[in-house]
Parts: sequence; structure tokens; C-alpha cells
Amino acid sequence: MEIKVITKETFETEVLQTKEPVLVDFFAEWCGPCKMLAPILHEIAEEKNDLKICKLDIDQDVDLALEYGVQAVPTMILFRQGEAAQKIVGLCSKDELLQQLNL
Repeated sequence: MEIKVITKETFETEVLQTKEPVLVDFFAEWCGPCKMLAPILHEIAEEKNDLKICKLDIDQDVDLALEYGVQAVPTMILFRQGEAAQKIVGLCSKDELLQQLNL
């Protein structure tokens, strides 16, 4: 599955109104660890057809980042049926990420 770049305008449709689990990567262009996380997320997106992955630039959508308590990047939040179910802060390996998400 392809990773979608979302904004405040598409967040509700792409994340909150989706039945499947959605992992939102809150990132910033200037963030080194975010760039290191990107290929890991792409691998997971290719392997896991039952997980939707989206990226949201915190510099473009500060209000949304604040609403979900994003204080550092990268922060990933797993949404299940429109609810924030789990938050993972910082860079981690693919195996660690999959283990934390129970995937």
C-alpha cells in the first residue's frame, strides 16, 4: 500500500473515518530521524495490506500536531476506528515498530 501525505483538510477522511487501522507519521522536513524512518515505513506499507500509513508535516499543520500531543518528531500514532490507540515517539527499527504495534 502507498503512503499518503495528508493535511488538516484530509485528516478526517483519511484517518478518522477509516475502518482499517491507520498509522500517522507526524514528521518534519528538517528532522534527520524522520528521514531515517521513511524507508522503514515504506517497507511496512509494502508488506502490510491491512494497515494504512499516512504522513503529516507538523510544520504545515501545527494545530493538529498540538491536538494529538506531538512534542517531538518523529511521532507515530496508530488510529483504530477514528481513535488514537497508541503513540510511539522516536526512531525505532522495523522489528521494534512492528512489535510495538502488535502487527
